[in-house]
Amino acid sequence: MTRRGNLRRQPAGHSFDDTPPYPFTRTGSVLSSITRTAVVLGVAAGLVAGVADPAAAQRQRFQLYAIGGGYFATDLYVGTNVTNKVQLGDSWMYGGRFVYFPQQQFGVELSYARAVSGVKTSNDTLPFGEPTDRGDIGVDQIDISGIYASQQGPASGYLSIGIGSTILSPHIANAPTSSSGRFAWNIGIGGMFQIGQSMVARLDGRYRGTSTNHSTGSSSWCDGFGYCYGYASWVYWSGEVTAGLGFRF
Repeated sequence: MTRRGNLRRQPAGHSFDDTPPYPFTRTGSVLSSITRTAVVLGVAAGLVAGVADPAAAQRQRFQLYAIGGGYFATDLYVGTNVTNKVQLGDSWMYGGRFVYFPQQQFGVELSYARAVSGVKTSNDTLPFGEPTDRGDIGVDQIDISGIYASQQGPASGYLSIGIGSTILSPHIANAPTSSSGRFAWNIGIGGMFQIGQSMVARLDGRYRGTSTNHSTGSSSWCDGFGYCYGYASWVYWSGEVTAGLGFRF
């Protein structure tokens, strides 16, 4: 006689087919830059862990992030009647990004970021600003960028390219400086990492060019000591590394 087994009915609301979680493994001015970058990478690594539902994520086309990280500056001004360079120090930056994915792998991003960099000069024998405070320069970045993501899943890498405006706001004593907005462009690479159903972490690096709209060697302003300065180049270059935490909706 053939013995037939009975299948026990699984109670409603329970399933043995649980989706497994997706694991993720993710001062000199030179020392200051390394420290700042290491902190950003450490924050990102701590955020990148959790469980995601790819099917649900595909229905969530919008993403809103708070970001923070490091801003890496270069020379901004150079003396036109004196041998001296005005250099911006590396600093922290913060801001926000809003992304819309009309298609699975293509997105449009609106971004704002701000940094305030201290001023240094290459010639310490010349008077500049105040004796104990050479000043600082605020940098506000407003961009619209296109994003191409490698995939939509628990983790995805992406490339970005965008245009926008950099607003430079110098605060230097004894100098009649003022804020000015300049055309800018950027290119970047990064990754997004889902955390649960709605949260997402992000790591991003970008290289940015800002048109100074000024001929190299021509004066932009003169300080109270009679020394005049102009932009060091027709393009001001800067870089940034940021980590972010946001929501899909």
